[in-house]
Amino acid sequence: MEQRDLGQGVAVSRIALGTMTFGAESDEGAAGEILDTFVDAGGTVIDAADVYSDGIAEEWIGRWLRLHPGLRDRVVLVTKGRFPVTGQPGASLSSAYLRTALDASLRRLDVDYVDVYLAHGPDRSTRMEDLARFFAEIVAAGKARHVGVSNLPGWQLAKLSTLLEGQGGPRLVTHQPQYNLLAREVEWEVLPAARDAGIDAIVWGPLGSGWLTGKYQRDSRPPEGSRLGDDPDRGVESWSRRANERTWAILDRLTAVAGELGVSRAVVALAWVADRPGVASAIVGARSAEQLRETLAAASLHLPEPAAAALDEVSAPPLPDYPYSFVEEWSDVVS
Repeated sequence: MEQRDLGQGVAVSRIALGTMTFGAESDEGAAGEILDTFVDAGGTVIDAADVYSDGIAEEWIGRWLRLHPGLRDRVVLVTKGRFPVTGQPGASLSSAYLRTALDASLRRLDVDYVDVYLAHGPDRSTRMEDLARFFAEIVAAGKARHVGVSNLPGWQLAKLSTLLEGQGGPRLVTHQPQYNLLAREVEWEVLPAARDAGIDAIVWGPLGSGWLTGKYQRDSRPPEGSRLGDDPDRGVESWSRRANERTWAILDRLTAVAGELGVSRAVVALAWVADRPGVASAIVGARSAEQLRETLAAASLHLPEPAAAALDEVSAPPLPDYPYSFVEEWSDVVS
């Protein structure tokens, strides 16, 4: 599988493995098969978080690593902290909480360090200066080789990057935003801020939580057994938010491109986002090894320019009036 350079001595596979399904949609046996399939395909990035199944995902990864002692140095192990986990009160980005959270993650993973530790989401109660000091502390202590962020707005990412640079601490090596054909708003501020700071993304949700696989159909309610069939109001993927004409138009174009290339819609959607500017890797999850094998066909696919352009056009989000339309209108004006 293609490896991409994040800088600072970190190379990541074009496709990363997400483990949010572990303990939720996959039992431990299936999780082990998924991990085996991923590394056998040349994948290196294993992405976890303490909140995934309340710590179970990290525990299973730890047990899998013990069964494969030669793999620890071949994988880029990523985990995150910020949200509530049983036995870890005070969830926040404060250094006091994250010290506890990281130590607990290391115990569950049964490792001395993680390759990348991420702040999992924003927190208005914690100053960026505190987070910057914490990041410097854990890298100096050898608990994390590198640090990054997930789900932060562009201004916070930029401020944190500046603080770390100013104190001579570790640089942010990556960030994790949601990014897919249905959710491109990070192109307005988050991705430009990161690229300006020299930080590439490892994006989550590249398949739009299943929407871009074609599992949901126009004029049909979500099928039983699907995520939205069980919970139509589920988070950012909810039926009320995404069952609209823009989504159906994107799915129609995606279906046409997939048909022309002879691959699945999921493979096309994943290949599209993996080659977007500022993206180093895209995280995919799976319920089974078989499902992962189907998705990994995207690892070697680069869309022809006309196909990518057609998807760019249909998925472009409506531009807010100000300041974005103003910036767009005047960006090419030369005095």
